[in-house]
Amino acid sequence: MKKYSCLILSVFILGACTKNFQQINTDPISFPTASPEAIMNNVFKRTNDVLAYKNQEICHWIYLTRIGGGRYDVSDAGFWQNMYVNVLENIQQVFNQYGKDTGFVNRVQIARIWQSYVYSMLTANYGPIPTTQANNINNLTTVMFESEDSVYLRILSTLKDAAARIDPAKDKMAYDVIYNGDLLKWKKFANTLRLRIALRCMKNLGSVATGAVQEVMADEANTISLETETAKMAYENVSGNEHPFWRTEIKPYTKRDDLPKLSDYLLNFFRAYKDPRLYTWYDSVPLANRATIQDTLTSVNDDSLRVVVYPLPYYGIPKAVTPNNIWTLPSTTPPGVPSGPAITTYSTVSGNIFGTSASSVAQAARPILILNYAESNFLKAEAAMLGLGGSKSAEQYYTAGIDATFAYWGVSSTARDAYKAVPGIHFGTSGTGFANYLGMVRTDIPADDLSKIWIQEWLNYWPDQSMDFWCLQRRTQVLQLPPHTNPTLTVNTLYVDVPLRGAYLSTTNSLNPDGYKDALSKLGVGTLNEEQYNPYIALHFVKPFTPINWAAVPVNYDLSYLEKWYGNTIEELKAAAQASGFTYSISNTYKP
Repeated sequence: MKKYSCLILSVFILGACTKNFQQINTDPISFPTASPEAIMNNVFKRTNDVLAYKNQEICHWIYLTRIGGGRYDVSDAGFWQNMYVNVLENIQQVFNQYGKDTGFVNRVQIARIWQSYVYSMLTANYGPIPTTQANNINNLTTVMFESEDSVYLRILSTLKDAAARIDPAKDKMAYDVIYNGDLLKWKKFANTLRLRIALRCMKNLGSVATGAVQEVMADEANTISLETETAKMAYENVSGNEHPFWRTEIKPYTKRDDLPKLSDYLLNFFRAYKDPRLYTWYDSVPLANRATIQDTLTSVNDDSLRVVVYPLPYYGIPKAVTPNNIWTLPSTTPPGVPSGPAITTYSTVSGNIFGTSASSVAQAARPILILNYAESNFLKAEAAMLGLGGSKSAEQYYTAGIDATFAYWGVSSTARDAYKAVPGIHFGTSGTGFANYLGMVRTDIPADDLSKIWIQEWLNYWPDQSMDFWCLQRRTQVLQLPPHTNPTLTVNTLYVDVPLRGAYLSTTNSLNPDGYKDALSKLGVGTLNEEQYNPYIALHFVKPFTPINWAAVPVNYDLSYLEKWYGNTIEELKAAAQASGFTYSISNTYKP
């Protein structure tokens, strides 16, 4: 009887299932298709996580000499795979599912804008990349590459078209971690991004890029024009969704000594132009660990000079140090050189950037910047300088950009205005900087105002947009960056400059040999070995660059940029010591 009952029950269950046979293997609580909101917000996060990792762990902070340590490297380490598989493939699904649905027009345009943004990063890193055959089921075994110029032309065209198609009166994203569904802001982001790309491609796209700049500047009302229109993505204090820098640099560690460091080159810029952002972006060295400097000061009370020794509150790590991360000094310490056998403690990135501990909720949720109001002003300043339009003068845009970045980081207006008056910062003036610690490069700023705009754009890109500055530096060569003296590249050299491109994923040749061969031909490179290890393969947008023979450049140990830290007089040093709790000594007093 029990066996019979089981059989009846089995038949009943089978009948119940076959009554609606089409629903077999369908999870009643799952979504058969993802909404564009679900796809795109996942895409936004993945993109910013990947870019943050590339800034941080791969190369770009090292390229820019903001953070010491590390080595110049052109290897891929996942950038290609992450962008094509985890980002662009998901964007393609938006097009596949909703591209022809008139109820999703605006959301499809947002997907097109973001796809263009991702392509702009990929082609800026590699040069030729797949676009039309990428993430396409018809191209599974061989994927051909488009030339760098073709990719940029596609990006500029797509951004123009997508911005024009956005209609604020129609559908919007129900949830949107970038702009909270504000379609007009998406239009402004697309146009401002188009301005960034067009200025990048002035060399290789010529009149097409010039025309794009003019079109954007003629429609300035539809560009980012307020801080509230900044493109940024907020994170949250939820495990796995914290800000990428906080998640990798704070959460796993208990000591701030583990944080990335201020570079000596950037400290040189801060010191030369009295930039107060030093104190916002970096922490001072703990008093007990500070290096000391021997200096010569005057006095307001007499005409004698004092030879003094005092501790330095900030110290930057050089581009390459010994393997144990110790900077060993000469046995005979000349004037102006920090004393002691070695320096092991440097200024770390501040709590404003990374937070100070694992409980720093605010920094776990800090937004990551994508294209901000300050950058929009610097882009417009460049366009105005080139005579390509704008409702304001280049200087007005430039000063508005400085004002915006200082306001964003909470630097006082008094400090900001004093900074804007410094020679080399103020329009129409030149600035005399310092030599780096080896005397190989200098931080002078010429009277040329385009250089001022680019330098401020560089500073504004800290800390979230190092990839964008790498593009800026390559197209302008505005900074004389020091070489790396401990490169990892397999080239027979003691020095290497900032790489001009990144190498493709190491498996590209084996997985897609015809496509890889096509890419090499478009790059003008003959062999896999050269593509993988030559840091001087120039992309089309890059300003012509001749590597310096650094071995022939005279070297002298020069830390004069650290002298007179608290002022020129013994009275200023005394006041600083009393205020900050450090001690100093006078080793000699003499009349010149």
